Amino acid sequence: MDCITSALAGAFRSKRLVYRAIEDNDADKSFLYTQLQLDPATSALSDPSIHRPSNRKESDQWVDILVSNPLLSVMICLPGDSLKDFVPIGYISIKGLPMYQRRASLSIQIAPAYQNRGYGSEVINWAMDWSFKWGGLHSLTLGASLYNERAVAVYRKAGFRQEGISKEAVYRNRKWWDTVQMAILEQEWEALRGTKN
Repeated sequence: MDCITSALAGAFRSKRLVYRAIEDNDADKSFLYTQLQLDPATSALSDPSIHRPSNRKESDQWVDILVSNPLLSVMICLPGDSLKDFVPIGYISIKGLPMYQRRASLSIQIAPAYQNRGYGSEVINWAMDWSFKWGGLHSLTLGASLYNERAVAVYRKAGFRQEGISKEAVYRNRKWWDTVQMAILEQEWEALRGTKN
């Protein structure tokens, strides 16, 4: 019983981070808007839509979509002494595609002040563990534009494999960029972790 209790207690933690629900409050919406949506590079690296500034109303609508019916949408936080002391640094969302196939897609953003510290790799590995241990998934997918080289490298290092390329799918700075679709299957994750149920 101690093994399952320990696993349950640690389900929303990784080595340096904690994960909590995104709240429908001004603090979370303000963080997502000011730290992610207002940063032009962070926004463009994670969103293939037309590159233009976002206003608060659009950002709040995006947050509403982000938290509406996901398998999991959480704030990525640095831990504190209590929940109110947690420092948000980004978000991760896992949405079913469709859930009866036990497939879901992953999206992530980390605020610029916390990039290049290894948090992205830690979050991706936590998301894979959560998806296959707790989410009951068989396949976890994601997409990335190939101009986001750092993200693609993190996904490959974590164990995601390329499934396909969409040629010239995103237009940025007078250039067309390909996007890559990647996935990891449950048995591939088990082989990486050296576990089999």
